Amino acid sequence: MNSSRSAFPASVLALLGALFASDLVAQDPPAPRDVRSELKDRMKARYPLLEQARDAGKIGETREGEVKLVKATYATDKADAKDPAKGTVGELVEAENKDRQALYVVLAKELKLTAAEVAKQNGLRNLDKAKPEHWIEVNAQWVQRKTIKPVGQEKK
Repeated sequence: MNSSRSAFPASVLALLGALFASDLVAQDPPAPRDVRSELKDRMKARYPLLEQARDAGKIGETREGEVKLVKATYATDKADAKDPAKGTVGELVEAENKDRQALYVVLAKELKLTAAEVAKQNGLRNLDKAKPEHWIEVNAQWVQRKTIKPVGQEKK
């Protein structure tokens, strides 16, 4: 009698275990978050507003791979005059820099560099790609790209 009494709970436990295990196996695990893709998608969606603000002279690029306000007073300007729901230029800059920093961390792990090194590489690339009328920060001063001479082409 003792053996049937102890076998009952064991068989029930085995049955319950099988049911729960099959339930867990039947469910698809959640898809892994692809942080890099999410960041790039947000940045791509934001790009037209950033380019518009750059063209308007409200924001510029830094060597550290960030975008900054050229003048603090631009922070409260609407990012898109046609769509106030898109927020302010200051909010646009904040969101972009947050995503850039997160992307630099992801890329740094892949490239076996520091996030600061990746940021600097991106900053230099952005400065190089800047249009002549765009603003860039050099030695804590804002200058237009067209005023900077490439190395080796300075006036003598």
